[in-house]
Amino acid sequence: NEPIGVLWTIDALNTSPSEQDFEVVHVTNTNNNWKSLEVSAHFNAGKAYEYFLQTYTRNSINGSGGNVVSIINVADDNGAGLDNAFWNGSAMFYGNGNTAFKELARGLDVAGHEMSHGVIQNTANLEYVGQSGALNESYADVFGALIDRDDWKMGEDVVKPGVFTTGALRDLSNPNNGGSSLNDRGWQPKHMNEYVNLPNTPQGDNGGVHVNSGIPNRAFFLLATNIGREKAEQIYYKALKDYLVKSSQFVDMRLAAEKAAKDLHGTSSAELDAVRNAFNTVGIGGGTGGDYEDDIEVNTGDDFILATDEGESDLYWVPPANPDQFVKMEVPSPISRPSFTDDGISCVYVDNENNMILINFDWSQGLDFGAFYLEETPQAIWRNVVASKDGTKVAYTTANLSNEIFVFDLISGANEIFTLFNPTTADGGLNTGDVLYPDFLEWDYSGEYIMYDALNRIESNFGDGIEYWDVSFLHAWDNAQEDIGSGQIGKLFTSLPENVSIGNPSFAKNSPYIIVFDFVEAYYDNFGQVQTDYLIKAANIEAGEVSDIFENTTVGYPNYSPGDNKILFTFDDNGSLLLATIDVEADNKIHPIPGSEVGLLSGGQKGVWFATGDREFTSTEESGYHPLTLNVSPQPASTWLKVEAEFEPGDANASIIDLTGRLIQSSRMTSDAKIDVTSLASGAYLLRCIAPDGQLYQTKFVKQ
Repeated sequence: NEPIGVLWTIDALNTSPSEQDFEVVHVTNTNNNWKSLEVSAHFNAGKAYEYFLQTYTRNSINGSGGNVVSIINVADDNGAGLDNAFWNGSAMFYGNGNTAFKELARGLDVAGHEMSHGVIQNTANLEYVGQSGALNESYADVFGALIDRDDWKMGEDVVKPGVFTTGALRDLSNPNNGGSSLNDRGWQPKHMNEYVNLPNTPQGDNGGVHVNSGIPNRAFFLLATNIGREKAEQIYYKALKDYLVKSSQFVDMRLAAEKAAKDLHGTSSAELDAVRNAFNTVGIGGGTGGDYEDDIEVNTGDDFILATDEGESDLYWVPPANPDQFVKMEVPSPISRPSFTDDGISCVYVDNENNMILINFDWSQGLDFGAFYLEETPQAIWRNVVASKDGTKVAYTTANLSNEIFVFDLISGANEIFTLFNPTTADGGLNTGDVLYPDFLEWDYSGEYIMYDALNRIESNFGDGIEYWDVSFLHAWDNAQEDIGSGQIGKLFTSLPENVSIGNPSFAKNSPYIIVFDFVEAYYDNFGQVQTDYLIKAANIEAGEVSDIFENTTVGYPNYSPGDNKILFTFDDNGSLLLATIDVEADNKIHPIPGSEVGLLSGGQKGVWFATGDREFTSTEESGYHPLTLNVSPQPASTWLKVEAEFEPGDANASIIDLTGRLIQSSRMTSDAKIDVTSLASGAYLLRCIAPDGQLYQTKFVKQ
């Protein structure tokens, strides 16, 4: 029920992974009379596994002997036969076909293609949109064709010839595949002059990932035809493993292949010339490639730490240079880790009564702050809340551990409830609904994406199902449209070793492509007792590099310092928690400086290191429409709120909204520009006024 390091084929019994009744069972029989579908799926997974092991000495999808899971008899969401096979970050799913395909599990190149998606995800992790997504698909086709080396066709054993007239789904040697345009089934461009621009949506094939992959497909075919498959596959694998990164485009693919050819065969080799000729032939020219690791300016304000005690009964303000001068803050007890705006003026968290709390600071007055409920009427139903770096948005989750993230934009009032899922490589946007709930959340510096860790489970009729934790990105906001995002989800870490969990991811303060997180592994010792190892790790999520930071003794809740030169974490010192720090290298923030770890504050945990200065980063640089600012007094208000504005107040509509987006009060302003706030509960609110000309004015205020 919980195997480790195996090829594992299980049966979905014609249920759909996007529906709630999805469940897998063991494939068994009592007389060794196995069905051909079962044997094909299992055998093909083994052949794909052996290819990567024997050709590249890569042990399984994750490179460390992790399970290879195949799920057969997968139905469409309407219960019909599924004309698809796909990878979802944890397993290969095979439909039994319908109008265009036979059983997908019968195809060796299909299994090779889907398993290769896992290998790609665990190496360069090519983002599944646009050109990087087309490279992801191309690599899966290339490996699939190399695993099933009979020809250069894909899917020739599973397509129905009446639908695909050439007898193949795709053809690496001729991506046009008997067609002349995108309207012809199976057609792909074979040259950049045929490149198809499609929207980055599921309906647009995520920017044409299954379409434009034909161009790099043909480049590989030309290379392999020139120098042989054996040399070509080594060049391509080295390019994937050592040089490609998450955001790589077609030109980066060419440069990566050139570098790999130089490494393997030399700078004056025929193999290098063959690489250049192959990419020239398909119209992918040379260039400088992209730099996808842009830093932001350092926040030069004063830096402080906010932490809780061992019992999580109080919050403490800690000056890192003099940690013994900590101050206990008279605020509600936290259950979630505080989330700060980048300027250190506000933080939000959930208290021990499951209410969302906002703390506003006035650093000009020293440690001067006020704590308020985010909601006018606290509901006591929340588990976590985080603020975007620019303070314009909040995201929050409920205490009932559902697979939803709530998002509210304070500027526009737009709000959305995102239901989490696991994306797949299926054409058409099919997803699997095996996310149980998210735990830790953090907004990125663009203000568009929420990074979260989540517990996932593929339900089964045996054991506890197949459970795993991973880290993902939710596109929650669209800066260009100034509206709610697409809800698309990208995976960061998948195919973790069995009994391993990762969580509490947090961004570096000045390098948005670097994160730090907890790594937890459970195992049985020689006496049958469960033991747990704790590690703090850091990762360059663009380059796909991961490094050990510190061998810990408990969950660390790690967090970078404002200068990114230290990592703050929780340490268990013989049963007593303390806050500690470790230094990291200045030119490589995911590498620790050995022996630099020091204790900072006894009895503290879950620290957040923040700074109080202003700086520009992606979301603050976005231009576009924003409401005009109102001036209100007094701050805080008790009975009446006086409004100063460039319009006749008696003609303006005024709305008061709490910081989760709920409308609390709506009325016309009085002729003397006052608003009665007597009935409001203490807390922070948004005041919105619509002037007679339709212009929106907005500001925050506090009711005491």
